[in-house]
Amino acid sequence: PELVRVSRGLEHAHQLMEYNSTMRIAFNGYFWDRPRTGSGQYLRHLWITLSDIYCATSSGSDGEHLVMLLPPGASPAEPVPTGACSYAVAARPTLMTGRSAKLDKLIWEQTVSQMEARRQRAHLLHVPYLSAPILRSLPVVVTAHDMIPWVLPGYAGNPAFRLYLMVVAAGVKRANLIVTDSDASRRDVLRILKMPAHKVHTVYLGVTPPPAFTPAQLEEVRARYGLPPHFAFYMGGFDRRKNVPLLLRAWRRVLDSMAADAPPRSDESTPVLAIGGSVPVPGGIFPDVIGEATALGLMGGPGAPVRFLGAVGEGDKFALMSAARLFVYPSAYEGFGLDPLTAMACGCAVVSSLGGSLAEVVGDAGVLVPPQDEDALCGAIRRVWADGDLRAELACRGQQRARLFTWERTARQTHDLYLLALRQARRRRGSRGGRTQP
Repeated sequence: PELVRVSRGLEHAHQLMEYNSTMRIAFNGYFWDRPRTGSGQYLRHLWITLSDIYCATSSGSDGEHLVMLLPPGASPAEPVPTGACSYAVAARPTLMTGRSAKLDKLIWEQTVSQMEARRQRAHLLHVPYLSAPILRSLPVVVTAHDMIPWVLPGYAGNPAFRLYLMVVAAGVKRANLIVTDSDASRRDVLRILKMPAHKVHTVYLGVTPPPAFTPAQLEEVRARYGLPPHFAFYMGGFDRRKNVPLLLRAWRRVLDSMAADAPPRSDESTPVLAIGGSVPVPGGIFPDVIGEATALGLMGGPGAPVRFLGAVGEGDKFALMSAARLFVYPSAYEGFGLDPLTAMACGCAVVSSLGGSLAEVVGDAGVLVPPQDEDALCGAIRRVWADGDLRAELACRGQQRARLFTWERTARQTHDLYLLALRQARRRRGSRGGRTQP
């Protein structure tokens, strides 16, 4: 088995070197400067990991092989890391008006990004979010993280956004290949866009290994956020599908049932639910979570059983997940579920739902309940909160499972799909006498 593994590794490295000398991949970098979005995180991790792999298998003497296409005038707060095999370029402001951000985004996606890819002599354009040009002048690979606007009522927005979704669907249907984050998302793509199965491929995301925190560091982050030694943690957004009001109602019931079963001694504090992230103004797809917490009597004073922490930085997120007694994530629909997977990597016991891809990602390393079942969520939280042996078992399972999800695997499998898309495009050109497939 070891010889087979080494042989396959050498074969893959040889394949990378062979194609690195001839293949240039352009990335639509629209989300590079939006690192708090899922698409922004995906773009950054994929770019950095692919760059490392390409540079490890090529001297770079034959030219750069990855190019990040930034919209005109882009000045990212964090510059794009480049090397012997990669570079970044801001596109020329061709056709873009500068007067409407939404219109310019559409023009960028449909024309300018592709024009710049051709100008950079790219062989393939990767759009790392759900969009693609309808008229193609080179092979295109698209990543569909989820199909939320089509799957969930109320997420399709106003008439202008629904028109944009029609353009998006038409472009994505004409992409050479579609990458999805999970089999659940792949099924949604196949069902909604009526795509042939051979054009849609699942490539799981990776998770960043968390740092190892000392007890003093965990105590510091708890003190800074005003949290007790034992708390439950939620972080992951506030739109309707995230089910934060459901979580608040379940937490109210958890507190009441604990008090009824065994009133706390004077040396025990009330269990606390910490909620990370900036709460948006209520309206549309955003429920009034602050109002819900207030109505349930969960707010007010330093000893309140629910604490809204506000914006949480990436380092603090890891620390809070590592310090928490459990991580609760009752989302009704996810295209992947990076937040519970990150909590698992941190060794935190996870209570989540069966919504979307969550069962696929969390597996048996967490306690999963039906997405809208308040009774089941309340029972799962109580059980994990009270059972130390169960928490330890879930923490161990979670860390083991999280190790299966690496960005290197994501990058290598995505690279293989680039090769597949190019081979298919070459065959089509050959069958058409060398003419480019539109």
